[in-house]
Amino acid sequence: MEATEASGFQEKTLRGDVQDKILDEIARTMPCWTKMSEREQRQIINKAGRIASELVREAVHVVAHRDFPHMVVGLGKWTVKEGIKLEVSGSDTVEEITKLATNGGKQAILVFASVSAFMGSRGEPQADKDEPELPINGGPAHDPETGEILSEGDEGGNPLPDGGDLPEPPEDEEEGDDQDDGGEAEEAAAAPSRRRGRSRQTVDA
Repeated sequence: MEATEASGFQEKTLRGDVQDKILDEIARTMPCWTKMSEREQRQIINKAGRIASELVREAVHVVAHRDFPHMVVGLGKWTVKEGIKLEVSGSDTVEEITKLATNGGKQAILVFASVSAFMGSRGEPQADKDEPELPINGGPAHDPETGEILSEGDEGGNPLPDGGDLPEPPEDEEEGDDQDDGGEAEEAAAAPSRRRGRSRQTVDA
């Protein structure tokens, strides 16, 4: 079993593991995270990725050089004859020359500390989309804020009945009222005529 399994960090995915830790423990716990646009979330994700890369790079250098005088060198020619002979090249600064002069006759440990071996990840984090995806193949609808599955009838609006005939509209009572009003008006208009007729009959008599 690898020593890194106990911590949850893996050698080949160390950079991505650190990035996820930053996002899960800091960015995604902030109340404003869900209110950010996809572009804003992507900017935070990219910043976390750069921090993780720098952290891993520096950590590898620190661990590789811990308690040992060290020089950053490039490997050149090497041969295997009566032991291994290596040809390396390094910076010619006064500090590096002093280290070589001080430790050149001693045994040394050559550490192949390649940062690229730690720059993988289990999967790149994704920002939330600005617009939620529509349900496909009749799948249930989801709440855009919480992601919860909406039950039937929760999607808004007043659903139509599943079957059966629609109820008949009520009879128009106003039409009958209009007719009654019209009849009363006609009867009222005819009343003076009847009275005038009775008056003439009285005079004639």
